[in-house]
Amino acid sequence: MKRFIRIARTEVLEHCRQPWMIFILAANYALWIGIFGALFLIFDRVSSRPDALAALRQQLSGLGVGLDAFLKVATSTFGSLNFTNLPLYVAIMSGTSVLHDRECGTMPFLMLAPITRRQLLAGKLAGAMTIPLVFHIFFVGTSSLLLGRLESLAPFARKFGASPAWWLAFLVGAPASALFVGALGTVISALARDIRTSMQYTSFFIGLLSLGIGVVLVDGIAKGIMLQAVYAGSCIAAAALTILFGARLISRDVTAP
Repeated sequence: MKRFIRIARTEVLEHCRQPWMIFILAANYALWIGIFGALFLIFDRVSSRPDALAALRQQLSGLGVGLDAFLKVATSTFGSLNFTNLPLYVAIMSGTSVLHDRECGTMPFLMLAPITRRQLLAGKLAGAMTIPLVFHIFFVGTSSLLLGRLESLAPFARKFGASPAWWLAFLVGAPASALFVGALGTVISALARDIRTSMQYTSFFIGLLSLGIGVVLVDGIAKGIMLQAVYAGSCIAAAALTILFGARLISRDVTAP
């Protein structure tokens, strides 16, 4: 366990040496939360004025869009963006984790250290998840709970923390998704010969998986906690198998600089 923690801590320190990358991750959260937050606040003010609300409904009807349908799409999009950011950021960080050590010349020392390849990959994955997970808990948790208090969003309250399924998706489902995607990124990083190849494969997987992640974690909230529990357990199991498979697949000549 100490070796695993040491690898993870080293990985976090490496990411902290790139403050602009951390700033961009935080700014992306702030950008989308600001855009959707402003939209929801404006609608909340309009909904308190019957005449303005009627005018808004009429304008949307003229465009062939119902107000309820518009809000349903907006709240689902907001939730999907929030919940898929975590797997995306973990994929980006894990996709270069092993390659970075290879290029810096530190991989031979890691291979000589008394640590298994499984511990090495798992430690890299944990380090890649740490900062994005902190951002996820802070930004998604704070924004969802604050916006969920708006009276106009009461019909969609289950997507803003007013449901046990939402809490399970927020605290377990999204991190489990990131764990699986990050495990793929870590293994790909260990097998790829260059950063371009690693990021291409990682982007391909996250592009496919993000579609399903958003649907299950947001729209699946209405189906209850069972779906979220099964989904999270499947992601955790898949991540463990990916790390186990990757540890068996990687050989010393692959990880040598």
